[in-house]
Amino acid sequence: MSDMQQHLTEQLETSLNPTHLEVVNESGNHSGSATESHFKLIVVSHYFSDLKLIDRHRFINQLFKEELGHIHALAMHTYTPDEWAMKNGAPASPQCSSKTKH
Repeated sequence: MSDMQQHLTEQLETSLNPTHLEVVNESGNHSGSATESHFKLIVVSHYFSDLKLIDRHRFINQLFKEELGHIHALAMHTYTPDEWAMKNGAPASPQCSSKTKH
């Protein structure tokens, strides 16, 4: 696990006490040499129960305010436990357009 991936994981665990958490470093799926530039978060927490989707994302953006100066892309999939049970998974990330060009 990369340093940034570990940091993001620890901060989310501390702040949201998630019932399910995945912090995926997707940097290798994108062009360029940065190894900690693209992340996907799947966070399931009771904390989200009274929050609209935009407010969930605002919370995470605020939590990682400094880190976002170093991260190029942060995909956020935020669910309550009930939503997660109904969804049965998060959507796949799109492929980087520069990786698909010939």
